Amino acid sequence: MTIDNLIQPIWEASPYPIAVIGFDPDPEDRKYFYVNPAFTKLTGYTAAEAVGKPATLLHGQRTDQKRIAESETALQEGKPFESTILHYRKDGSEYVSRILMAPLVEPNGGADFIILNEIWISSPDRDVRPGDLPDGFRAVTTTLPMPLKEYPEGQLPVHRRSHPLLDELKALWFKVRSDRILPPRGDFDLGTMLRWVPHLSIATVTPDDRFQYRLFGTELTRVYGRDLTGSFLDELTPIDLWSVVVAHYREVVRTKMPLFAPISVANGRWYNEVSRLLLPLSSGSNTVAFVMGADYPRNEPASAGAGTLRPYTL
Repeated sequence: MTIDNLIQPIWEASPYPIAVIGFDPDPEDRKYFYVNPAFTKLTGYTAAEAVGKPATLLHGQRTDQKRIAESETALQEGKPFESTILHYRKDGSEYVSRILMAPLVEPNGGADFIILNEIWISSPDRDVRPGDLPDGFRAVTTTLPMPLKEYPEGQLPVHRRSHPLLDELKALWFKVRSDRILPPRGDFDLGTMLRWVPHLSIATVTPDDRFQYRLFGTELTRVYGRDLTGSFLDELTPIDLWSVVVAHYREVVRTKMPLFAPISVANGRWYNEVSRLLLPLSSGSNTVAFVMGADYPRNEPASAGAGTLRPYTL
């Protein structure tokens, strides 16, 4: 895939610094292909200044080379890498950030690019304690907005069976598909999807039946607690919750049809839920290459409809 086809317009509005780096076999040959405005705000490097520069652009004298080596090992194994590291801004000042790197896997299993998410933690003149880490880079413990809403014992609400905006999105999918088996991802451009964009995610389907988020909307970042772009779904926690989510994705790949796949969390009289629609997309063939999701929390308006597969309950 070319870099022009790879870049997501929504990255431009992301509050998190995002960069795309070439995944050349030799790390010395890797260069920046894209940086978003949040990256410029953090590092001082504009897109014109960063693109084409070596992947070591933010490294300096005190950057931990051991962690760089660890990241390379993970990337070569096709795994994401997350760590705290010391980086350098354009003006030479040091800062400590939390990074999440991952190869951007294509449907054929290959990866030509690496995605880098970075967030500032502190200045280097003080130690970073676990409690100092921003919420966006802590382990995901739930996939729902917190705190949960309290309900009287035994009076938990019935899970909503649909959502009006999801109904409209599903109708659009069928309209775009027309008489084809699957609609291609390219038919769902930013202009067409504008009303849903903050709530959208797109995951690549890899040949080994895994799913990796390629796009993660700004509203989803708020709801889920961090930007999951680049993350593999089967590596997120808690495992029992995400195993249900992965089962929903596999069902979409199997049937090649939309799926309303709600997720709910309940603990005694505390409860919350997200209504989710998953839609299969192709890369031009009759194989599901991507799964597009749209998530809306319970506090959004909803209407009646049919559901498929059980929600997850803690």
